[in-house]
Amino acid sequence: MSAANGTEKTTDTRLTKGLRTRNRLLEEALRLFALRGPDAVGIREVAAAAKANPASIAFHFGGKEGLYAAVVERMVEELSRVHRAALDEATAASDAAGEDAPARVRRLVAGLTSGYLTSKRSQWMTLLLQREFISPTAAFEKIYAGALAPTLEVLSRLAGETTGRARGAQESKILAFSLFIMGSAFSRNRNTFLRFSGKDAYAAEDVELISRTVAEFAASGLSSHL
Repeated sequence: MSAANGTEKTTDTRLTKGLRTRNRLLEEALRLFALRGPDAVGIREVAAAAKANPASIAFHFGGKEGLYAAVVERMVEELSRVHRAALDEATAASDAAGEDAPARVRRLVAGLTSGYLTSKRSQWMTLLLQREFISPTAAFEKIYAGALAPTLEVLSRLAGETTGRARGAQESKILAFSLFIMGSAFSRNRNTFLRFSGKDAYAAEDVELISRTVAEFAASGLSSHL
């Protein structure tokens, strides 16, 4: 092996190790920030949970503020993927079947619920979302614009079409937000529902049943507002 090749291999190893450290820091920071909020979590605690040197947080993110910004950025990207996949799949299937608005709502809510339940980080992401809903930080606008607004707009339009209300009517927005909350509830409250249902984890059949039941409940709820 030449000296140049040896140097390249060493550099690649360091980059790979650095990327793994960065990912562990993001994973543990998401969990801890979701559980207790960013103000209550110190960088040493995050580093210890990630089995990393505290100095690595400054190296990768510039400090705790940068770490939280990076956690939010990754969360927005992942939530956007979950929402976009549900929207695209529901739209394509509904268009092919020529479905009306209530059926489109049912299909979309089922897709959102399933997407949340099968996403690896969904429990922590939805908990952190809840914290931002209750006590917004400077990151809230990025979260809202990047991950929430497009989905809420579609749900509001479908709610309006189903109930005969205008797309921008306040009632349509209330119904849209209710649909969104229903879709994420079984992820955010995972431990409580698992305890209630006597299970240790969601199996594939649980995800399918929860998604279908929530979607049917959502569609019937909209129909009652006609």
